[in-house]
Amino acid sequence: MAIIVPLMVTIMAFFPLYVLAIFLFVGAYWFHLRLGKARLLGRAIKVTPESFPALYAELAGLQRKLDYHRTVDVYVVDEVEGKVAMTNLLGTRVLLIEGSIAADLQEEGPKPLRFVLGSFIGSLKARHQRLAVAVIIVDYMKWTRYINPWIRPYYRAAEYTCDQIGYLCSGSLDASLGAIARLAVGKEMAPEMSPSGVLAQADRVGRDLLPRFSQLSQDSPHLVNRYVNLVAFAARVRRADFERFQASLNAHDQSLLRDLLIQSPHPRQAGAIPQPAAR
Repeated sequence: MAIIVPLMVTIMAFFPLYVLAIFLFVGAYWFHLRLGKARLLGRAIKVTPESFPALYAELAGLQRKLDYHRTVDVYVVDEVEGKVAMTNLLGTRVLLIEGSIAADLQEEGPKPLRFVLGSFIGSLKARHQRLAVAVIIVDYMKWTRYINPWIRPYYRAAEYTCDQIGYLCSGSLDASLGAIARLAVGKEMAPEMSPSGVLAQADRVGRDLLPRFSQLSQDSPHLVNRYVNLVAFAARVRRADFERFQASLNAHDQSLLRDLLIQSPHPRQAGAIPQPAAR
């Protein structure tokens, strides 16, 4: 009792300070998000039926298709790091898309654009943003450097899933792979990015230790791994798309593809994997 009583008195004395500190933190965090939303409204254009009718129609259609009815705001900005970015402001999911990439995707028809928008909405549907608020708070407190090694695998797995959902929304493997290429190397070089070179590079990345180790320090998987993952997913769920992709490859590349499919997360579900050609 001689120890417990003074301890209880001390806790009761400092308890109001703890409560005050919590309220101050919550208030600062709320103001930070409000300020971020105000800046966004000032420097970007929100996608509405009046501002971007075609883009809005695609977004609304994909929300209905995926049965996702929560508020989603899409803003077109002049420059976005990574061309497309997601964030969360006061419970509202926000997609920032660079104006040039949005225009380029629309020029190629609806499928590439549906891949990008579908992957975003699909990630929300799959609740991949459930950690978003916690991560924002931790980032605001400058603690992310301590937890990043543990949450980065989650982010990489989420991006793979987003690509798969985007592909199902677009309905085209070629358009989905083309959109990934466009985000990676730009409009001018994307048409020149051949599957042969990507598969050869993916094979090297999978075999060498340093490229595999470097991915552990990233939130996003390597481009070549996203590319192969999407092909492997097509082999599982849309065999006709996969067979058309496979038919466009020479014998050597088909052998590489088979090896890569065996290493992918979908080897058992992919059905009959093409046998390597005789060398």
